[in-house]
Amino acid sequence: MGPAGTLPRPRLLLAVAASLALVSGIVGLGLLTWYDHDDTLADWKADLGLSARMMEAHITSLHGTADANLARIADHIGSRPLASLRNSEGDRVWLEKMRDGIPYAFAICLHDAKADLILSTDRQDLFAPSALGRDDITQAAAQPGKTVISAMISTKVTPGHFVVLSHAIRDPDGTIAGFAEILVTATYFDDYYRSPDGDPTAIYGIYRRDGSLVARHPMPDGPLIKLDLDKHPFTEFTRTKAGTFRATSVVDGVERMVAYRWLHDLDLVVISGLTMDRVFRDWTARTQRNATLFAGSMLLLLLAAMVIGESLRQETRLLRSVEAKAAELTEALAEKDVLFQEVHHRVKNNLQVISSLLTMQSLHVTDEATRGTLKDALDRIHSMGLVHQTLYESNTAARVDLGTYFGKLAEGLAGSYATSRGAVTVQVEVTGTLDLDSAVPLGMLANEALANALKHAFADGRPGTVTVSLVREADQWCFTVKDDGCGLPEKPGKGIGLGLIRALARQLGGRSAITRDGGTLVTVTFPAKGAT
Repeated sequence: MGPAGTLPRPRLLLAVAASLALVSGIVGLGLLTWYDHDDTLADWKADLGLSARMMEAHITSLHGTADANLARIADHIGSRPLASLRNSEGDRVWLEKMRDGIPYAFAICLHDAKADLILSTDRQDLFAPSALGRDDITQAAAQPGKTVISAMISTKVTPGHFVVLSHAIRDPDGTIAGFAEILVTATYFDDYYRSPDGDPTAIYGIYRRDGSLVARHPMPDGPLIKLDLDKHPFTEFTRTKAGTFRATSVVDGVERMVAYRWLHDLDLVVISGLTMDRVFRDWTARTQRNATLFAGSMLLLLLAAMVIGESLRQETRLLRSVEAKAAELTEALAEKDVLFQEVHHRVKNNLQVISSLLTMQSLHVTDEATRGTLKDALDRIHSMGLVHQTLYESNTAARVDLGTYFGKLAEGLAGSYATSRGAVTVQVEVTGTLDLDSAVPLGMLANEALANALKHAFADGRPGTVTVSLVREADQWCFTVKDDGCGLPEKPGKGIGLGLIRALARQLGGRSAITRDGGTLVTVTFPAKGAT
């Protein structure tokens, strides 16, 4: 570094660096905002598409229920002339029982071929006796043999709105003898689509192919509007079977994102819409928060640049203290290493204290079962301690070297349970690394399986082999512990080993299986995420 007269150059570099940081921050914030915008749109498109699918299932279920009941009505009438049912109290009672079994059904009506009313469960006769020219009759007459859904009907003599599901009744020669109808109140749809915590301007609607409204939430305050087939948004519906688009409502003038699905077999289209304000509400909040954080960061950067620029004027004095500072840093680094070693030894000592307490307790226990339980606890503590030991020795903080870990685990357990040197061989076929959150339960699981094999598979003193392996299979890992010993007993003991294996497998998000295959085979499969 030159004399004090050369200091303007570092300050110039500082100004350039600050400018680059500002430009990079602006570009990064813009990209983050843009990608977040696209992700928000994609998420809401998926959510609205799911809502449209639910609406499709809902209206299809209603149609299926009505179709089945209208077919029952036709079967009930049989070959009788419709005129013979006029004011038949027995048939009316039968229809009333059917109506009571249909949710939100207001009435069931029978009309003759001229659309004159023959029989109705509406004993107050709120509907006109003749339905000639009414949408539900004309639609059913145009599609004999099919149950059709009418446009929403608004009447002056009854409160609310209705949707009529109609079916033409045919004579044996195929001519239309009359019509059977089920009138459903519009609240059937309104109650289903209403959400107590939803956006009040969100809409759900069902329209017919001719643009007529079948159902809508919320219900419009004015007259029922029929969509123009040649204008937006109906022209959007004809493009594909399902999709999303943005449109301004002709009812309230609010711009929404709308998802739709065509139900070609019912000649209906269902739509699910949400206001753009609601779609981008959270995105707007995030953008404002990010912009505020960015502005604050830039302000701090400016202040830091000013402080650094001022400090450069004191460079001469600082250069004289470089060696002293370097010595201090070296000392601090050495102290850090000592502290790291101290933390490691404290952890080891804490685990050793726990192990020693359990060991001392086992010396005062005469019951073999209790002593075995304490030994199992010591092995489990040892398996957890090995994870931290492996992390320390590999100088990593988050990923465990599985080959090293399982090698030490197998070596420790084999030495603990061996009855004679070389009698039982433990083979470890494991490579790769695993995150700490997965390595701990997997290590405990391996401890249980391997300890069970060493304790029980060769209890009669026979020699044998225990193989521990971990292999990748497609998108999951398969961990196995296999022995060629005496095999799993028909009635396992009352220890917690097998239950702990299953619980640890569930903690890994996988499943376990314990089978007899010339010995005992413990298999655990779990997702491959977090492992390499």
